[in-house]
Amino acid sequence: MSVITAAYNMEGLVEQTLKSVAAQTVRPQYIVIDGKSSDGSLAIYQQYRNCIDVLVSEPDDGQYHAIEKGMKRATGEILCWLNADDILMPWTVSVVSEIFEKFPDIMWITGLLSFLNGKGQLVQVQKNLASYPQKSIAAGRYSGKFAGYLQQESMFWRRSLWDQVDGLDLNYQLAADFDLWTRFAKITPLVPVDIPLAAFRERPGEQRSSEFADQYTQEVEKCCRNLPPANFVWRFFAGKGVVFQNLCRMFRVKRSRAIIYSRKNRAWQEIRSFRSGSRMTFQQLVHEYSMRRRS
Repeated sequence: MSVITAAYNMEGLVEQTLKSVAAQTVRPQYIVIDGKSSDGSLAIYQQYRNCIDVLVSEPDDGQYHAIEKGMKRATGEILCWLNADDILMPWTVSVVSEIFEKFPDIMWITGLLSFLNGKGQLVQVQKNLASYPQKSIAAGRYSGKFAGYLQQESMFWRRSLWDQVDGLDLNYQLAADFDLWTRFAKITPLVPVDIPLAAFRERPGEQRSSEFADQYTQEVEKCCRNLPPANFVWRFFAGKGVVFQNLCRMFRVKRSRAIIYSRKNRAWQEIRSFRSGSRMTFQQLVHEYSMRRRS
């Protein structure tokens, strides 16, 4: 398994990312592509050279260009990238490797949606094992307002799938991962795993995803231009806020695959069941609604 991190001037955050890779119970190939940082990032990388297999620090053309450079240096049969402010869980590489070995027909997996705050504390895990309809991903529904976002740091896939779609489309500056998921889904379904595998750090107003939200939306619209439009129900609930959007997703039930751990058999097992499209349980949704009303 190969993990790629692209970073630029992230000295205040990247150490927790590096620690999360160093703490893996099964060691991956770790590749760090730095865009010639001018802060103290390089000194921090040197402290973790025992877990960094490839370290490149040179000017590049942005995050996705750096990730592509890292992928070309990857030797693993399982691939992912981890942003320089996000983390892997300590068991991630072990679990992901075992699942791909046990289920050779699975090409692409994701864990439960998980969030860190600015201090690096785990503050939420969306606990519902949702369905991820292949047609919905391929049609661009996971763009936020319809089905929510697909969590990039929690995505893991086989090298053969990456090669089939020819990697990232570098014409996108912000939505290349969104475009990648739609192309993956045209080939194979996304299979969820019933545990957290990574966590996304929320830094409103500081991250590219929030700072350049309008540009991201424009790129998503460009990506979806030739995809089938959403139906009336999706369009109606898209502008109603997080709570109503999730209620809509709860009523969209599909039968699909998932991977869960059987404590009885002490093994990862595949299930096929009818599940909703919401990643939040009803109780989490009630709490979310209550907090939003108070604020």
